[in-house]
Amino acid sequence: MADDTQQGHWEDEAEDVIGDDNLGSADRSAVFDFRDIVSSRWKGQRLYVDHRTWRARRANEFWHWEEVMDLLVDTYLEWQQDSTPPLPPPPSDTDAEPENYDFEIDVVDLYHLTSTAIIRRTPESTSAAVDLIRAGFIGNTPVKPSLGISIKTLELFRVIRLHRPSFSVEAFAETLCYLYSKPYQRRYRIALSDAFDVYLTIRRHVDTRVAKHLGQDSPNYRVLNACPPCNYELQGEPELTYRHMIAIDGNNSLKRIKGISNRQIGDTRQFQDSDYFLSHEFVNIYANEVKAPQRPDNSPNPPTEDDNEDNNYVDKCNGEGDPTDGASGTAPIGCTDKWKAAAKDDKKKMWAIFDKAGIFASCCRHGFILWIADMIKSGELAKYPLAIVAKALQVLGTRTLFGYDIGCKFKVTVNTSSLGPEFASKGCQFCVDAFHGYTHNYLCQLFDHPNAVDGIGLEDLETMERVFSASNALSSITCYMTAYRRRVFIDLHFQQWDAEKYTNLATMLYNNYRQAIDIIKRNTQDVADVLTLKNIDEETLKAYIDDERSFFATLGNEPDDNLHAMAYVDLLDELQTVENKLNEASLHFLHQAPVDYQFISPESSYAQGLSMTRRADTARRNLNDRHIRLLDDIARLEDRMNIITRWTPASPEYQKTAKYISDRKYERALDKLEKLVIQRLFELHKLNLANTGYRARTHIAKSLQSRSKAIQNAVKEVNSAAVPLGHPTLDWEKVSHYSFLDEFNLLRQARSSATKKEWADPVIRETMRRYQRLQRAKEEVVRCNIETRRLHTSIIDENRYFNEVLTSLDVANPLRLAVHDQITRRRAVNEVLLAQISRIHSLPEFSGNPQPGVRKGSTAAVFNGMVPHQTPDTPLPSGETISPNNELTLSSRMPELSDSDDDDPGDELLGDIGGLVDFVTNVT
Repeated sequence: MADDTQQGHWEDEAEDVIGDDNLGSADRSAVFDFRDIVSSRWKGQRLYVDHRTWRARRANEFWHWEEVMDLLVDTYLEWQQDSTPPLPPPPSDTDAEPENYDFEIDVVDLYHLTSTAIIRRTPESTSAAVDLIRAGFIGNTPVKPSLGISIKTLELFRVIRLHRPSFSVEAFAETLCYLYSKPYQRRYRIALSDAFDVYLTIRRHVDTRVAKHLGQDSPNYRVLNACPPCNYELQGEPELTYRHMIAIDGNNSLKRIKGISNRQIGDTRQFQDSDYFLSHEFVNIYANEVKAPQRPDNSPNPPTEDDNEDNNYVDKCNGEGDPTDGASGTAPIGCTDKWKAAAKDDKKKMWAIFDKAGIFASCCRHGFILWIADMIKSGELAKYPLAIVAKALQVLGTRTLFGYDIGCKFKVTVNTSSLGPEFASKGCQFCVDAFHGYTHNYLCQLFDHPNAVDGIGLEDLETMERVFSASNALSSITCYMTAYRRRVFIDLHFQQWDAEKYTNLATMLYNNYRQAIDIIKRNTQDVADVLTLKNIDEETLKAYIDDERSFFATLGNEPDDNLHAMAYVDLLDELQTVENKLNEASLHFLHQAPVDYQFISPESSYAQGLSMTRRADTARRNLNDRHIRLLDDIARLEDRMNIITRWTPASPEYQKTAKYISDRKYERALDKLEKLVIQRLFELHKLNLANTGYRARTHIAKSLQSRSKAIQNAVKEVNSAAVPLGHPTLDWEKVSHYSFLDEFNLLRQARSSATKKEWADPVIRETMRRYQRLQRAKEEVVRCNIETRRLHTSIIDENRYFNEVLTSLDVANPLRLAVHDQITRRRAVNEVLLAQISRIHSLPEFSGNPQPGVRKGSTAAVFNGMVPHQTPDTPLPSGETISPNNELTLSSRMPELSDSDDDDPGDELLGDIGGLVDFVTNVT
């Protein structure tokens, strides 16, 4: 029987022997066959061994769900409007024959804690899954479900996950088991997870229908309309330097473990319902734009950790380069070497166990997510930011500013890529973000730091760090998820993130406005005092800023004449060394006996002497060949440099070049020391992050110990190069407290006579920084005025459009409740936004237009490209009225917000402050 079972035949379960024990096998089989024919009430059971793979069974299950999904959505909408509670289980005689098509099923309902329910069915019913939806439950399978979970319970879990992403399915399943006084079993988690998948799919279908009804289903609608301050441009408003400001960055927290060995994945679904994710095909268009540098065959071994040099020749995914490989030798030296995107090999490669290595994401300055790309089996390659830039150029149009932690170098990569001409023609630009910018080369800070970029305002472009700080909570549950569920949960998280960013829009604008006003008040007086003290004007201060940029722009450049002179002096020194060795070898070969000469027997004397003579002759000939090659190289350089008389150590040109080489050695030693200190600072920062695990902190601490030794060695190297030049030496204790690059740049001023520059005065330098900050604050006020009016106008236009929708919505429309619920929630948020907008208008320093405007491209109040019918009695959100002169006013129903609201930090802010305090405390 076992052999037949393995071949897929029927298998009988054991039962009592029926009939005469003396029956033969043939007669016994006949009895069983006859019973099968004449009686359907035979108590024996036949089980068919299913030889399908887990993948095939799951695929069949998903197919059944897809077949009835439209019907499930329709039924769900009906249930929302008129839900009928399920029948309670029968009080007795549960084995009685049912008289209709109703069926009893085990259920989970957090609100009533009922264990079973009777689900009504009609003769026309074709799916138990649909009947469960009608009763307010979702089954664990589409066919013959064994467990139903109430929709309200699933909705509660969805809401919890929206506000606490780390709350897992298993945790909720254990909670339900506890409330039902049942021990937790794995099957409950599986059933809950499957039912939750179906519930989210139903909700996505409903949202799609609602969006279509509201006219919000056009391509790129979310990106073009989610953030009114960015996109709701008004007629007659001042033109901004940059229409959009976008932050981009990669994060490896949302990794996903790939399958074990060659095991097939059961869940082969692909989540395509999100407009956040860029497709793999679109990203791979730019896979070959940047190539990784190849290690030459004769390259030296990579440096040791104590030397702490980065290895630029790394193994990348299929030869693809990272964001810095397309700009070799073009960006300021040392910028990207101090940050992970262009640093060590282990940060450019990804372990083979990960299928998804993280995400590369982008957002606007207000925090709204634009696009996300999965980093597949690789680190932060150039194709991911290139794909984001390409999408932005395609959708957002002209004058976009991108903030990237290595933006100074990546902008060269973009300009040399296929996107370069379009990027330049549309007036787009890259810069570095504020925090990372302070680790860059000082020249980069003068040009690409947000404080030095005209038109950027007070924006720090560190928004992605805040985004990742929140999304990191997902990492603990998405790491082992299927690819489908990982994307579902990421999409759900960022939907809630965007909703929260919209709720806080006016608060952000209010805080930015106040910050800009405070800076203007403080810095205006400080700058004026210094200008009076130094007897200079504002134009002179601007000239100082330009002169400083020009000075540092040429500081690191070595003219070709200097390079040729150094090569010429090096060749002369080498020639002198070779000539000395050649003379010594010739004299040794011709005239002198070996210094360690000893008498030996005649038998071995001739052979040994011949060997020594041959070795001496070979050394002499090699030195002579090398001497000839050096003379040839020197002659070519002399011809190129127009040198008539060969330089000697007594020549002024020779001495000047020798000093230049010594200075250059000192500069290189300082560069190495600077990089080591910067890396130490950032490792200290990571060491004190709240969510850094114990093992990671231990590893970083050990790395810091070796790093400190490397810093001490670098200090010795700097001092050894400084003494011959008469430069001051460095003390290890002092260097260990360095935290700003200005301190290193001041060390370099002796070589370039920077101390003779008027802007080198510490008072002037600080005033220059305050002046730039003052200009950024004034730009921020202008931008806040524009963005506040855009938000104000969009709310009023949106409300009018909502009234049109509700008026035209048929009572019998199944989407009526869904549309009404979405509008109600949106209006509640808009009411809070209007209150904050009123606070902005009430600021004594407010300089904008408090009246709403008209969107560009329209002749009347327009929302979503549709012109609503405007009537004088059109109601506005609760608490808002518009006076005859179209000014916004607030009634007594508007919730009052006190100043104390701004002083109540949330959990995220407290965590950021705690990490910052730890960092500052442990820097030294």
